[in-house]
Amino acid sequence: MCLCVNAQKNVYKLPLDSNSPAKGQTCCYMLPTTGFQVTLSVTKVREIKGYYADQAEQLLGLTNVIEENRTHYKVGEIALKPVQLPDVNEAYLVELSKKQIKNNFVDKASKSKALTPHLDKETRWYTTSSTPIPDFFKNYSELSYSEQEDSYMETKIIDGVVTQVPANKTRKVSKSNIQKAQEAADAISKSRKDQYSLVSGEQETPYSEEAISRMLEELKQWEENYLSLFTGLTLEDEIIYTFYVIPDKSMSCPLFAFDPTKGVSFDNLTGNNVYRLDLSPMFSTDAVSQKLNELQESKKANGYRFRSAVPMHVKMSLQGKEVFDFGNFNMSQYGRIQTLPANSNTADLQRYGFVF
Repeated sequence: MCLCVNAQKNVYKLPLDSNSPAKGQTCCYMLPTTGFQVTLSVTKVREIKGYYADQAEQLLGLTNVIEENRTHYKVGEIALKPVQLPDVNEAYLVELSKKQIKNNFVDKASKSKALTPHLDKETRWYTTSSTPIPDFFKNYSELSYSEQEDSYMETKIIDGVVTQVPANKTRKVSKSNIQKAQEAADAISKSRKDQYSLVSGEQETPYSEEAISRMLEELKQWEENYLSLFTGLTLEDEIIYTFYVIPDKSMSCPLFAFDPTKGVSFDNLTGNNVYRLDLSPMFSTDAVSQKLNELQESKKANGYRFRSAVPMHVKMSLQGKEVFDFGNFNMSQYGRIQTLPANSNTADLQRYGFVF
């Protein structure tokens, strides 16, 4: 939306000093600054030890298994989205003209541009997408007891005669962990044999190709289920962080700290584990700025302040080494502030900022 601004009397930089000549009805406006909405993806990796990891090498010859439960994190994708915000360091007071007051200028101007909510270090949120533990692994409860038959001779009196009669008694015997692990290993072996039989055509029933494919898939799943009891599980959860940063004249600003064992942190962003945004101008404007300064001083301008966005190259670094190149963005805070003559007839609101 284009809103034409009528001629004002004078414009003063805020905060005003005690000798400020400002008077009459006034309004405030701020120049724009360019911030970034940052979207960061982090993977939380959970490694879960298998129930029979200690028997994996003995029974299956496996050595590359998870030996203890642990959690670690990995940095994934990161994206920047530029947003225009009011610059609280570049605020100005405007003496309104009679025509501006009559035309209800402040109300119209303040509604012509949507304001982004106030942003600070707490303006961030995150969402988590978790991978559940497979039901087979979570609910696996192989019987801890087996039934054992004991045979013995029982003495009975039959028709007045003492007689030895054979008898059986069933009792429950606790299984050892190695026995339970052996049963799981046997299940893996059986699944592999059944898969081989299906592929080699040893079965007597002429199954269709679709049926064989389904049975192979089922047998393979059973093999993987029992195998996980030895190798353990690796599960990945995705955490999406969304937050805002506003680069300043230092040309570098911290984004987040990262520890592989703890994940992302937004506190104490000063160590060697801090990811940063590094900015550099695409071209120098020193010569142009000098000429504009001379021209502005000759006109003794005291009108609306404005600045045009300039192209900046943005990269992400860790310990001074480039991690990712985001490319070029037009950024307002690095543009030179210019001043229109007082009592300027018209100006485009979108060029100078946010009116309050």
